[in-house]
Amino acid sequence: MLPVIGPFAPWADPTVVQIGRLPAHTPLRGFRRRSLDGTFRVEMFESPGLVPASAITGSRRRAVDVAVPGNWTMQELGGFDDLPHYTNVQMPFDGPPPELPDRNPTAVYRRSFEVPTSWTAGRVVLGVEGAESVHAVYVNGAFVGYGTDSRLPSEYDVTSHLRPGTNELAIAVVKWSAHSYIEDQDHWWMGGLHRPVWIESRPPTHLADIPIRTAYDAATGSGTVSVDAFVSFGGAPEAGWTVRTTLVDPNGRPVGSPISGDVPHEHARPYRFAGFSVAAEFAVKKAEPWSAERPDRYEVRVELLDRRGRSRHVESCLVGLRTVETRDRQLLVNGQPVWIFGVNRHDHHPDRGKAVTVDDIRDDLVAMRRLNISAIRTSHYPNRDEFYDLCDELGFYVVDESNIESHGYNRSLCEDPRYRQAWVERGARMVQRDRNHPSVIIWSLGNESGYGVNHDALAGWIRRADTTRPLHYEDAVRIEGWDDGGRAATDLVCPMYPTIDEIRSYGERGVGDRPLIMCEYSHAMGNSNGSLADYWDVIVATDGLQGGFLWEWKDHGLRQRLPDGSTRLAYGGQFGDVPHDGNFVADGLMSADLDPHPAAVELAWVYRPVTVTGDSGTVASSGTVRVENRRSFADLRDLRASVVAVGIDGELARRRWKVPAIAPHSAVEVALPALPTGAVSVRIEWTTAGDTWFAAAGHLVAWDEIVVDTEPVVPSRPGSQPPGELVTPTLSLFRGPVDNDGFKLMPDLARRLRVGGQALAAWQDTGVDLTAPEQLVGHTVTVEHDATGSTYRHVVDVPTELGDLPRVGIAFELPLAFDRLRWFGRGPGENYPDRNRGAMLGVWERGIDLLPYLVPQEFGLRTDCRWFEITDATTDRTVRIAAVDATLHVSAVGYDAGELYAGASAFDLEPPERVVVHVDAAHRGLGTASCGPDVLDRYRLPAGVYEFSYRVSLIA
Repeated sequence: MLPVIGPFAPWADPTVVQIGRLPAHTPLRGFRRRSLDGTFRVEMFESPGLVPASAITGSRRRAVDVAVPGNWTMQELGGFDDLPHYTNVQMPFDGPPPELPDRNPTAVYRRSFEVPTSWTAGRVVLGVEGAESVHAVYVNGAFVGYGTDSRLPSEYDVTSHLRPGTNELAIAVVKWSAHSYIEDQDHWWMGGLHRPVWIESRPPTHLADIPIRTAYDAATGSGTVSVDAFVSFGGAPEAGWTVRTTLVDPNGRPVGSPISGDVPHEHARPYRFAGFSVAAEFAVKKAEPWSAERPDRYEVRVELLDRRGRSRHVESCLVGLRTVETRDRQLLVNGQPVWIFGVNRHDHHPDRGKAVTVDDIRDDLVAMRRLNISAIRTSHYPNRDEFYDLCDELGFYVVDESNIESHGYNRSLCEDPRYRQAWVERGARMVQRDRNHPSVIIWSLGNESGYGVNHDALAGWIRRADTTRPLHYEDAVRIEGWDDGGRAATDLVCPMYPTIDEIRSYGERGVGDRPLIMCEYSHAMGNSNGSLADYWDVIVATDGLQGGFLWEWKDHGLRQRLPDGSTRLAYGGQFGDVPHDGNFVADGLMSADLDPHPAAVELAWVYRPVTVTGDSGTVASSGTVRVENRRSFADLRDLRASVVAVGIDGELARRRWKVPAIAPHSAVEVALPALPTGAVSVRIEWTTAGDTWFAAAGHLVAWDEIVVDTEPVVPSRPGSQPPGELVTPTLSLFRGPVDNDGFKLMPDLARRLRVGGQALAAWQDTGVDLTAPEQLVGHTVTVEHDATGSTYRHVVDVPTELGDLPRVGIAFELPLAFDRLRWFGRGPGENYPDRNRGAMLGVWERGIDLLPYLVPQEFGLRTDCRWFEITDATTDRTVRIAAVDATLHVSAVGYDAGELYAGASAFDLEPPERVVVHVDAAHRGLGTASCGPDVLDRYRLPAGVYEFSYRVSLIA
């Protein structure tokens, strides 16, 4: 068994959180460090009890090469079987806590490393930044230490275990532990060293921690920077050491003079000794505050000087001067309320699992800002330190979340004294590491873990350790109430997936003094995010509401190689994992490969930093509109505005628009430029004036439109002729169910547990999914043929028992060569009745839509179309559909509803063989019922009579 720790198996004991681990501290980068990342030899065992002592120092006959950082679950293990496993709420093995399964994959990672001779004079520290679930460290066969918490670094002093020349490192990683019960997050269960491993040399006496507090007074424009430099002595404390601290402003100029102080050494002084630390405080009279809009940073430079005045250790840290508080039902940064244009983010890469690189993180942040996202919740654990550096530099507000989620045992472990130390350690160590980052504006006590004494213990520690940030914890208000519940644990009302009426009620009732910021909302599973704009209509109009964090950033599909050599992005259950929660892991705004899903456009629109509103009559006469700057600290000088007049056949005119540099949180009336007649709508676009870190000049940041003609005349195309047998419309009532309609891959959730959307179950019960539409509803159609086309007039009578249908319309098929689309309606991307506010009216062109979702489902709709054309580029034949009365919703995709309904994975679908065209008079909204509210009533299709007409012609 594992040397030293094997007999008492700490991985099975929740009270053991570490052995021999050094205290957590703020990031220190002034030491000489060597990365140990790269190739390790790993040997796998069925359980930690089966790991022989010889695996630490002996031969490695069964070992294979793996990459570190990496998850072994994503790498070849020489025949050992341990693949990714996905669950959401349920644990992947039977309990109760802290019981563990008999099979508990355990890896022994080994590699050699050299220690320079110059390092032997000081201390050598080994860093393990992330290991799932727990790990034990051995150097040259000797046990060094043991650590828990797979999402924060563990450091160990290995000095006494080193020898000259080559040294041997072994890290044993155990996949399941008693602490797995509080890492039960909605993500893949992995195993391995998924973050960097390193060694570094520290002088015998060195700076051990440098917590920094900053503040900014918006009324005076002044700020303060308070620094505490803690010193670690290599032996007995010595007199004569000093610390010199310097502050440099964002322009490289010193702020005041350096401040020096003696390091205390007389530690045996009761009631007087407060630690080996030196304090320094700087007053900044004309401060440049940090915010996500203007992320200005100051440099704090700390030097440790020996008795002879020689510099022995230097550390530098970039900090931001800013103040965060909750007051009068508002979250304030530097005295100003800020909109939380937020998203939840997991660590994920389709090929490396949780082993994300700094480049991966930057790619995420760039893509986020291109969608106007400026706030991130680190669901549901602390990230690599580099993530926070980037957020500081680029400008993001961060809710930093403790690695605590006991979802499967939601109400019990938070009261379990065996887990109390783990609760406090996880949150406290996060604060100790991340406290200097200005981007971190809120501490979170974790996620979906009930609410109990362990939470209050952690909250008390944080409130004492850091008075500069509010606390966040959702379950406290869910269990004890929004109005005044859970105050010990949360300074925010931060619900998950509330309805629009619920958040409106909280704001309008004016209860309590806490702002409401949704920690999760608008579940982005498949074709989703209905009513995003409806949420934000209420948020911006209601006091006490400040936004929220959309769930979530990206799908968590994992690239899987199939027996035939092909690959696919797999979800839960597709690795043979049992139990599992299927495609619930595919719930992102982006694909696993970071391609935006169609809803990303809608999110960018609701998160836009500037809005334009106006009366249609006034706009039509080139009058004035109201321009509002939704930023909190920056004006609009960095943006360029254009006004576009849109006609029924395309863009009529585009004019540059000079707008004043409107101050933050301000609105002004601005006259529009003169525009030509014949406009259906007027669109205002805002683009970046110059290159930015996230986009080149000309990137579209914000847009709005004002419709000035609701019934434009739709001209006929010349040379039209009847479509003949090419178009044969048939009644259509069904759609390939979206994930919000119900879990087609997990029907038991809807049927037995009543989880998720219930629409699909109702459609199945009434036969909508399999019965011919003509047998379900009354339907009459009249057709008028003439020399240039055919006009269809439909009357559909939906009986009471079929209320809330997926769609009412017609469908027909065209040869696959009809692959180019052009239309007047909302676009350019896919949009639906409750997710089309960010889709503007215009004439748009594109090819046939490809399925953008991991699980096949309805996709590709364009709403409010006046006309729609589908062209065969090889023959120049075009099928044109023109609305006769009301606008129509149209799609042209490669699959019919039945194929989408039957498909379990996008990678299982056969290549399209024809184009399926849908023309809908009405289409059910999307909602967010996979985890949240269903479709609002106004986006449902009630029983009753539907009449719609359209003209079809063939243009040769």
